[in-house]
Amino acid sequence: MSDNIHQTIEFSRPNTDLLPDLLAESIRQAAREGRLKPGEQLPSEPEFAESLGVSRTTLRDAVRILVSEGTLVRRRGVGTFVSNDPLMSIQDGLENLASTTQLIRNHGFEPGTSFSRWERMPASESLAGMLGLDAGATLFHFSRTRTANDIPVIHCEEFVSAHLFDDPIPGQLDGEWSLYDIMKKAQAEVVSAVCKVVPVVADQRLADQLAVPLHHPLLLLRQTHYSTDNRPILYCENYHNCDLIEFHVIRRC
Repeated sequence: MSDNIHQTIEFSRPNTDLLPDLLAESIRQAAREGRLKPGEQLPSEPEFAESLGVSRTTLRDAVRILVSEGTLVRRRGVGTFVSNDPLMSIQDGLENLASTTQLIRNHGFEPGTSFSRWERMPASESLAGMLGLDAGATLFHFSRTRTANDIPVIHCEEFVSAHLFDDPIPGQLDGEWSLYDIMKKAQAEVVSAVCKVVPVVADQRLADQLAVPLHHPLLLLRQTHYSTDNRPILYCENYHNCDLIEFHVIRRC
């Protein structure tokens, strides 16, 4: 066990309600980068919480997240240890709003794209209603399969009104890019989203894009994103490979 484990884990307490998720990510990053070794035992809960400057409740919630995803392992009557399992896993709280690019990068993986195409299209009545537009208004539709260290993890279908951009988007799509970042540069920053979570199975198209078997379970996040003035500006349907990426929510009475 490290005598200076509070120096091993780089964590500074922000003024936020998301402390358990942030602390979990700090511990996860330390394990991923080798600052916490596979099989290493963590200090006792009181000692660990004090060294990190957090409450025992916050630490307990963070440890629960990490145990549930397999980063940490509890041994009854002995203690909590860093897992020896090297499998890639992306875990995040549903309350955290970040671009797919940032989500992948936050977990220590290199974001990439194995499939990408875009088109201009007229808004259907359904899409127009979700984005506060007239039916037939011009949309940009982006279809992308996102990878983490070259492994497909998320297939994204994204729809945004073309009138938000002064310059043609295609010139900004060279290499790796984040739609959130492009929208922010166009003064259409995403600050919140309403997310609906739907369990689905892969049809042949999604199976091919995500390199999974036909009818493999996927987690679909349908999200309408809002700007600072509460306008709906982006609608996404993101299909997640459940073997590699999971979401959680911390619930309390």
